[in-house]
Amino acid sequence: MASSIVHLAIINELIKLRSFRAEDRLKLGAVLADFGIRRETHLQIRLENGNKRTYDLNRFRAEFGKKLLEDDLYLGYYLHLVQDIVYRRLIYGKYAWNPTLEGNIERLHRDYSILNGAIIEKYGLKNDIAVPKDFEVEAINRLSAFDTDLLLESMEEFFNKREAGEIFFFTREMADEFIIEAVKTCLKELDALESGGALMDMYECAWS
Repeated sequence: MASSIVHLAIINELIKLRSFRAEDRLKLGAVLADFGIRRETHLQIRLENGNKRTYDLNRFRAEFGKKLLEDDLYLGYYLHLVQDIVYRRLIYGKYAWNPTLEGNIERLHRDYSILNGAIIEKYGLKNDIAVPKDFEVEAINRLSAFDTDLLLESMEEFFNKREAGEIFFFTREMADEFIIEAVKTCLKELDALESGGALMDMYECAWS
């Protein structure tokens, strides 16, 4: 899915447009899912017919619904899942990304590394992710244990290591397009959360 730096760029754009209770917790939540020790962190499930998969947004909303409205750590985590749905629609759909070809995932991750510096500069990102000392008591740990040491080490690398080279697939233009679309979708979801309106339908978001 999208890189941590791109997720942070989306959050940074949302912060310019909306007020949040705790921006530090929002940012932590927005990258946390990528550092789970078990793969369940993205809540990916197969639907009953077995032919499609989706992210179990209903489960997240059922388990952490109250916290979504009160604690930006959980809101950030939820928005990460929403952003990954947008990413899948754009990159796997419009641009026909094929992760099954040998070496493609590694090449995509290298694209992320090459683009990190440009995205950090364009969107004014700062390495200000912080993990609370009592993080282990957070309810989010019911989904999985999280490697917060690796999270902080990775952020340090993302912000300070610069990799040169030719882009293989994921261009800067794609990154900008994704960020714009993800911000729009997140704003709609935030409006729905605040108003009690219809939220993203995980069945409509399913893929084969």
